[in-house]
Amino acid sequence: MKNKRTKTKASGSPLLLRLLPVVFLIFIGTNVWGQSKQVKGVVKDVTGETVIGVSIVEKNTTNGTVTDFNGNFTLNVSSDNPVLQVSYIGFKSQEVSIKGRTSITIIMEEDAALLGEVVVVGYGAQKKESVVGAISQVTSKDLLQSPGGNVSQAIAGKISGVVTSQTSGAPGADDTQIYIRGRATFAGDAQPLILVDGIERPFSQIAPDDIETISVLKDASATAVYGVRGANGVMLITTKRGKDQKPEVNLTANWQIQSPTRKDTYLNSYQSVKLLEEALSNDGLPSQFSASDIEMYRKSSAGELSGLDAMLYPNVDWYDQVLKKSAPAQRYNVSIRGGTKRMRYYASGEFYDQSSLVRNLSNNIYNNSSNPKYRRYSFRANTDFFLTKDLTFSVNFGTRFEERKGSNTNESNTYSEIFYEMNHTPGWLFPVSYTVQNGETTKTLYGGSSQYQKNIVAALADGGYFRAVNTINETNFIVDYKMDWLTKGLSGKAMLSFDYENYHRNLYSAGFATYELNDRDNYTSIDAYNQFNTDTKLSNSHTFESIYKLYLEGQLNYARTFGKHDVTAMMLYMQNDYRYKSDLAQRYQGLVGRVTYGYDGRYLAEFNAGYNGSENFMRGKRFGFFPSFSLGWRITEEEFMKNTQKWLDNLKIRASYGQVGNDIYQVNGVRQRFLYEEKWSQVSNDYYFGTTGQSGIYEAQYPNYGVTWERAHKYNLGLEFGLFKNRLNGNIDLFYEKRNDILTEYLTRPQWVGVVMAAGNLGKTKNSGYELELKYADRIGKDFSYSVGITYSHARNEILDMDEPASKTDYRKREGHPINQYFGLVSEGFVTQADIDGGNLPVSTFGNVKVGDLKYRDMNKDGFIDERDETYIGNSDIPENIYAFTLGLNWKNWGFNIMFQGVNHVSRYYDAEAMYAFVGGGKVKEHHLDRWDPSQSEAYNLANAKYPLLHYDSYGDHNQRQNSFFLKNGAFVRLKNIELSYSLPSAWARKAGMSDCRLFFNGNNLITWDDLDGLTDPESNGSNRYPIMKTVNFGVNIKF
Repeated sequence: MKNKRTKTKASGSPLLLRLLPVVFLIFIGTNVWGQSKQVKGVVKDVTGETVIGVSIVEKNTTNGTVTDFNGNFTLNVSSDNPVLQVSYIGFKSQEVSIKGRTSITIIMEEDAALLGEVVVVGYGAQKKESVVGAISQVTSKDLLQSPGGNVSQAIAGKISGVVTSQTSGAPGADDTQIYIRGRATFAGDAQPLILVDGIERPFSQIAPDDIETISVLKDASATAVYGVRGANGVMLITTKRGKDQKPEVNLTANWQIQSPTRKDTYLNSYQSVKLLEEALSNDGLPSQFSASDIEMYRKSSAGELSGLDAMLYPNVDWYDQVLKKSAPAQRYNVSIRGGTKRMRYYASGEFYDQSSLVRNLSNNIYNNSSNPKYRRYSFRANTDFFLTKDLTFSVNFGTRFEERKGSNTNESNTYSEIFYEMNHTPGWLFPVSYTVQNGETTKTLYGGSSQYQKNIVAALADGGYFRAVNTINETNFIVDYKMDWLTKGLSGKAMLSFDYENYHRNLYSAGFATYELNDRDNYTSIDAYNQFNTDTKLSNSHTFESIYKLYLEGQLNYARTFGKHDVTAMMLYMQNDYRYKSDLAQRYQGLVGRVTYGYDGRYLAEFNAGYNGSENFMRGKRFGFFPSFSLGWRITEEEFMKNTQKWLDNLKIRASYGQVGNDIYQVNGVRQRFLYEEKWSQVSNDYYFGTTGQSGIYEAQYPNYGVTWERAHKYNLGLEFGLFKNRLNGNIDLFYEKRNDILTEYLTRPQWVGVVMAAGNLGKTKNSGYELELKYADRIGKDFSYSVGITYSHARNEILDMDEPASKTDYRKREGHPINQYFGLVSEGFVTQADIDGGNLPVSTFGNVKVGDLKYRDMNKDGFIDERDETYIGNSDIPENIYAFTLGLNWKNWGFNIMFQGVNHVSRYYDAEAMYAFVGGGKVKEHHLDRWDPSQSEAYNLANAKYPLLHYDSYGDHNQRQNSFFLKNGAFVRLKNIELSYSLPSAWARKAGMSDCRLFFNGNNLITWDDLDGLTDPESNGSNRYPIMKTVNFGVNIKF
């Protein structure tokens, strides 16, 4: 037995030895499996559609991947029970525990709040938590709360630090001035760079429905990548794109009624001729009307006259004759959005129609109206083709057809001949028209006089008309290519854009005659009238303009996570060519770079730089380097802040410094090119050889080969916070900017040789201020929610140097004052009899001064009042402080929103027709009734007069200087928008085949509080232009 046991043992030993390698391999395999386990899975959304490009990272490692074209992923994990971190823009991030599984399905939910947390930045997008620049963003929802004819109207008051000022409400007008953080340069118009989907394009005529977001980049950290073009801030407009979803159709329709925010306040004929006689008497001029004439005007104004008497003593309200009380507008927009795993699309079409206040008075036999109208037809579409899991090809296309019609009068955003003539033509001189016998027929003669030969009603009726069309085509081609095969996180992007704009205007003009009654006893005969000018047939002329834009961009991107380290980098080359008609193309080109670093989501750093070239400077100075640096600290992510998590959700500090450039220099509003070159002009018949004059050229501008970039140094310190489960969110920014080498003209070099000097880098300014944004949103119960928002910003600039001569009197210098600071005479009240009798009243070089005229300060004490006494008065024309308050209430299916907008610390000087009496012998307004009345005592006038002594025409030059008396406080508070909406219950909407239906009723610019006493709208520059409008709007938004 023993031997048998021994034999068995002996025979077992070789078997064990043979099994040892197998056991060892099993052991090793088990350990290898434990160290590297393969997990496969698919990621879908709540509808069951797979999601492409989702980030899958094993927690606490750098090990990760992304889902492929079909939403699938494969990942080798390093433990038996790893946790996967799953994230994708627009979806809620989540952590998934494997728990021994080798195959999983992950369902991701869209996060509407998170969508708003993705911020569009220069040449890319970042999560808001990672942004270290001063950036504000509004969404399409914000814009659609105040529907307007264009986007520039819709953004007013919604973005802190952004000043928008619209000075005209004319159909199709696009004259809005936009300033970001005030104004820091006087070389150009200081307007920001505006990019639509990465391309420099006008944005105001884009349908608000087509816009996804508008991001405003304010500090150098955000704008440095735009180098030369970003000195005045940048606005990035991102339009909507397709989504991986079933087709969604969105229809918006609204109808508007528009009317002026201010009505005219011109006096009737009776009041006017009484004041006219008073003004003539004040100036020692002969009377024009007797007491019986004035009585007849009283009867005329009361509507008591007819026939010949009504013609001899007219009471014409030109505003009533030419304008309607209101004007309609309508807008319709339809869009479709959807996509699949391989293709996404978005397309929209819009029709917008806006009429004007001007009546259709045209006598044209082909029904061509004198009522200015604007129509816009637009179509936008984009598609994204996912050709492979790495390659995406996108096409953006937009076309817009604008049609303008109106009378043959000079109408623009800054001037209206229609309103100018209404403001100048007295209503007491002649009727609108006469009806006379002309042979066997009757004929209408339009009234006129030797001084007022252009009856505006006649101009609208018989002066002709115009038709203009503007066609804009915009095309982008974009290729995105992921190059993980080369190195993980590397991708490339290329874009080519071509825009073409074609403007064609046909003008049909005709001369027209006006008539003045000369023989009152024969007033029914055409022979009783003096004729001015003649009637002519229509003649045609046309103008044609074209604009070409070509933009090229090549970009490399890198994004990678190494444990707690997040690194991104971007390098880009861009070139922008702009050609107007056959002019030499304007070109910008440059290189852009950005590197960002984040550690553990707590510490953030970013470096941006632009290297740009401009045609305006000669070689050696043509390119400029513009860097920026920024840091951020998310304090709430620190371990020592854990105890604050119950009430403090977010606290971040950010700081930045950077430089940006500017090469824009304007003369009389015209942008100059090739600033360093000498310029030559042609002159005719000025070079004589013997007695014959010959044409030649002469040097009109000396060169300046040293001219180079205007450079802005910008500093920003910001604080972002979120409290009480993000119910209260806000940010505070402090900023300071100093500009050097501002392009400006030489003031200290005498131009005695008659040749202008080229621009020089002579100017310096500083600009500083702060911004505040606060928003609180909460719910009460399940049916009621509300939100309150406040924005406030302050920006004040100062000119430090603009090459003013050292010998210039200090009080006349613009240095030390804001850009566009008003300068004029300082009014010290009214001249009294004591002033004249005292013998110490300075002598006015602008006219004889009487009791009741304005008394000016003699700044230089030379005994005369002239231009040398002008000094700084009031404030700048750009407000230092802007603010807005918003309130939103929602109860069940009802919604209510209201917004107030205001500005202060701003001055306005309106045009002569808005303020002065009898300009050019013209008209008077209600505020002229409160003049210095010579029939009253001096004590009464000193206590009650709000306007100086009346004068006729140029006899009032002394009072009608730019002065502090007529400089107005431009501060105002406006009820910018108020809206009431109702959404149909879902069950009702579904029965009608809709997924959602919202009805809304709102008003814009309804009430304005200011200190102007009805003079004009505070944002307007005066009365010789189309007025700013208030609107009442009804609309519906339907989704299918």
